[in-house]
Amino acid sequence: MDFPPFCPYCQSRDVVPRATGLKIFGAIGIAVGAAGAFKASLKALQVLQSGSIALPGIALTGIASAVLTAMSASALGCEIGTKAGAQLDRMLLGNRFCRSCKRSFIYL
Repeated sequence: MDFPPFCPYCQSRDVVPRATGLKIFGAIGIAVGAAGAFKASLKALQVLQSGSIALPGIALTGIASAVLTAMSASALGCEIGTKAGAQLDRMLLGNRFCRSCKRSFIYL
């Protein structure tokens, strides 16, 4: 069982983990992954339609494919972003917060 650390400032055990970098980088990863995949899928759809007669079925299939690709890419972007954010929290940002004295500190 992993007990929370003592606060180095006030010696309180009322310490909680912070995940600032994890949350921020996770959100950025979701947005970048979804936007990039959706744009790439729509560009592929435009190339497909420029060479042939634009059929409604092709357009609907292409849009559905773009949405599904964006969803899967956003999940991958979130995974990569949270891993990077967790490392940033662990190495650079204060990754623990004391509720008693309201200070953050790094706990390795």
